[in-house]
Amino acid sequence: MNYLIFRTDRIGDFLLTLPLIKTIKESDSKAKIHVVTSPKNNEYVESNFLIDKVFLLKSNSFFEKLNLFFKIKKFGYKVIIVSDKKNRSILLSIFLKSEKKIFNVSKFFQKKFLNFFYKDVFLDNDHIKDYSMKDIIIMNCRSLNMDFKNQNYNFFPKNHFKNQYELNHKFNADNNNFILFHYDEKWELENYSKVFKKAKNLTNINTSAEELKEFLIRLIDKKSMKIIITTGYLKTNLITDLIVNSTKIEESLYRINDDIFLIVNQSFNSISHLISKSQIFISCHGAFTHIASNYNIKTIDIIEKNKKQHYLRITNHIKNYNYIYRDDFQKLKKNINNFV
Repeated sequence: MNYLIFRTDRIGDFLLTLPLIKTIKESDSKAKIHVVTSPKNNEYVESNFLIDKVFLLKSNSFFEKLNLFFKIKKFGYKVIIVSDKKNRSILLSIFLKSEKKIFNVSKFFQKKFLNFFYKDVFLDNDHIKDYSMKDIIIMNCRSLNMDFKNQNYNFFPKNHFKNQYELNHKFNADNNNFILFHYDEKWELENYSKVFKKAKNLTNINTSAEELKEFLIRLIDKKSMKIIITTGYLKTNLITDLIVNSTKIEESLYRINDDIFLIVNQSFNSISHLISKSQIFISCHGAFTHIASNYNIKTIDIIEKNKKQHYLRITNHIKNYNYIYRDDFQKLKKNINNFV
């Protein structure tokens, strides 16, 4: 039985849908999961062990959508699920044939219109305080007559990413007691806002390499653990400064001091393996938050205060989870220290 799921957004959004996909796979032994992706998550979704086929929507152009429609049309589907809430996905789903269709939408008028023709339409936005992301997944499962289990939030087994870890010969994550501090582009808005315009509205954190290093040394004294710093996909000024003042062990691995290491230019899966072996994970909210959740790693999640409702709807299922608000680093480090 073929299931088609629209997830034309980012890796983190796809991870939010994995508990639903895992439920389908466990409930229907013949299930084949096909996913419509975007350029931002295509490679990652394609490599996922639960996914049987991937269709890439390269752009939002009419001809690209028409081309995709004819590719998908060749397959017969038992169920089509719109999980990304996008108009293009809704429109394509309306014209595709399937025994059942489930629509997750963000706007009330979308729900009202679709309810004239379809039964399974769920409103999913930050104004719906009574329904978290987990509740939406449960409602999707009920529409499929499938029982959702909480353990389906553990979609990756132990050591799932070990073969993708790129530095095992230099830093053995299994034999080290460490905090993982993920310093990605969200910490510095200058470059991040060039590729993500909404980043201009985020609170500036404002710190330096020396100030961060001093703070991490205090964490080491407090917890008696090593600290691993990982990076994102965009260049940041602070990481550049740290590299200049570090000892290069090899191309992607630097020693800042005896207890602080910097690991750069790693794949998503390589960083995921490090997270799975860490004791504490500190990061601005992103896809890696859900990797830490999968392995029940103590997480300190840095979120924007005025988007609290959004983030808590997404993370309310996570155990061992703590959140703090973005702030100037002088205040932020005190709040991090309270949870470490």
